[in-house]
Amino acid sequence: MTKNTKNKIPNLDTLSLDIYNDKEFARSYSNKIEYNSHNALYERPATLSLLPEVMNTKILDAGCGPGNYAELLADKGAKVTAIDYSDEMISLTKERLSGKGKVIKANLNSYLDFLEDEEFDIILSSMVIHYIKDWQILFSEFNRVLKKNGILVFSTHHPFSDFNNESDGNYFETELLSDEWPSYDVVMSYYRRPLSDIFKVLKECDFRIDEVLEPLPLEECKEKFPDAYKILSTKPWFICFRALKEN
Repeated sequence: MTKNTKNKIPNLDTLSLDIYNDKEFARSYSNKIEYNSHNALYERPATLSLLPEVMNTKILDAGCGPGNYAELLADKGAKVTAIDYSDEMISLTKERLSGKGKVIKANLNSYLDFLEDEEFDIILSSMVIHYIKDWQILFSEFNRVLKKNGILVFSTHHPFSDFNNESDGNYFETELLSDEWPSYDVVMSYYRRPLSDIFKVLKECDFRIDEVLEPLPLEECKEKFPDAYKILSTKPWFICFRALKEN
């Protein structure tokens, strides 16, 4: 991926939705992240390492994409509810799950009124929050639907990486950026916020941070994707969090 140029998007509540809703892109994306450097050999193992044993737990996969995590968790015995705002991603997730979990179309920028209070043991949200405009709504809703002492695990762009590649901006402000994905021939739009914003919103929404992980790629990546391995093993790219609901 080649980062970043500033961009202006008229409808911030559906950031990059038109791309994720493209059937050709959705299929290509689903196939490539199954076994690639940045997802399969870097972000996914790191995020999964923050989860406890999931057998018989109720898990919300918030922003499920094509359903990679939902399928993995369902196969491990979790009771999965997967939500996403893209029709194409919802369709792909339903294919993967084949009835092994619930799949619901929903916009994470909005209140999740269709979910019950304290319904879930775990929330997983992989590479989603940088598309979301209002973090207060998002994390407040995550707190509401989690049981007490429930676990929130999420990953996102590392803000230092984004800023280093857009160094004429202001690190301490929320900025709307674009990210060229040459392998898909698309330009994704998303927000870059300072790292302190994540800590701040988690505290305000009654979460306690339990672990922060700046991952390194698996050694397998070195053999399969040497160029990506060199970058991912020397520069921060994504960052992963585990937080606990306190109230």
